Amino acid sequence: MIKRDNRSIYSPGGGFTLIELALIIVIIGIVATVAMRSMQPAVDQSRIDATMEEMETLARAIVGNKDLVSEGIRSDFGYIGDVGALPPNLDALVTNPGGYGTWDGPYVLNDFVENPDDFKRDAWGNEYAYSGGVVITSSGNGSPLTKQFAGGVDDLIANTVRGNVYDGLGAPPADSASSVYIIIYYPDGIGGLGSSSVNPSASGQFSFSNMIPAGNHLIRAVHASDSDTTSEYITVLPGSDVLCELRFSKSYW
Repeated sequence: MIKRDNRSIYSPGGGFTLIELALIIVIIGIVATVAMRSMQPAVDQSRIDATMEEMETLARAIVGNKDLVSEGIRSDFGYIGDVGALPPNLDALVTNPGGYGTWDGPYVLNDFVENPDDFKRDAWGNEYAYSGGVVITSSGNGSPLTKQFAGGVDDLIANTVRGNVYDGLGAPPADSASSVYIIIYYPDGIGGLGSSSVNPSASGQFSFSNMIPAGNHLIRAVHASDSDTTSEYITVLPGSDVLCELRFSKSYW
């Protein structure tokens, strides 16, 4: 080291002065700040993507996964298909809301044991807004992110099933219509299995209008005079008007 004018000058291979170290720290800070700012949009987008994906998972828990099919029949209708009503809140997807016998959850699998409420929070840590409708909302982005999983509540719980009933030769009940009963079974919305019954018209037509929840349901025709029955399972999709035909094995009319 050589002394000149009371200042230290380091020869090549030596260390740094305090001023040089300070400048290096400032430069590193500037570079880090610029890098963080350039990365922020990517971080925000990843949070948006994660939140939208989780809301999609919650929606499938409520209405089921339409892509799950068994022998050509949709097999998953989620909470709606089991209970016959929309969940009052997201907690009902993992905890039976009232000792419901038809509840078959949990419909959401929570991988975070340390934070069992994680499924209810978006990527910013804010709780989703949901109170029994057909929209889930996240406010963590500063502007709402929404997932609407049906056109309306009625699309999920108030569908129509109609059809015709005939005997083994294809004849309608005519004057015997009052002795024929069409019964459809479906979850009643409060944890039990409900049913509705109608008599067909003389021409064999029957209808259950705007009252059937989405799901797979048993429908049965009963010929009271002969104690004969015929039945089948029907698939009621959200927002649908289902047409079915029931036939007795014998000739009655």
